[in-house]
Amino acid sequence: MRKFTLFFLLVLGFLTSCSSDSDNRTDLYSSIVIDGFSFEPTKGVYFSQKASFDSQKSVRFLVTNEKKSENLYIDLSFPSTQKNLTGIYSFGPGSANELLGFCELVTPKTRYYIGGNSIKVTDLGNNNFKFEFMGTQVLDVVKNYQVNFAGGLEGKFELQVK
Repeated sequence: MRKFTLFFLLVLGFLTSCSSDSDNRTDLYSSIVIDGFSFEPTKGVYFSQKASFDSQKSVRFLVTNEKKSENLYIDLSFPSTQKNLTGIYSFGPGSANELLGFCELVTPKTRYYIGGNSIKVTDLGNNNFKFEFMGTQVLDVVKNYQVNFAGGLEGKFELQVK
């Protein structure tokens, strides 16, 4: 009986320890709340994209919650002489010499245009970034009205080469 109990406990230990704690873990931390809705990302990638001007560079961050089909897009344009992404990016029109940003969150039910003043980006190194929204105004595009917004985003992103 004692051998059976030991064998049973050993098998039970293997069965319960096989699930990975990292299956639902992400290296992204979001405190973003829009109109009472909390955005909880599960994956973040970024990649270069074609800029509007030859003297510019452009990068897109795609932050997703794949299970809920929620996507946060953060587009940054900056002078090609800039060495990293750290800076305060203005929303809205500007010139090729300025730091410019565009953000929107798309969910199955609606689309939020995130604008207003600016977004502060800190390049923390090793594909880690911090995004702080400053003086933000958010428009629910489907319902055509302004909604409340709070929070920021920080974590590790996967660099994709296209």
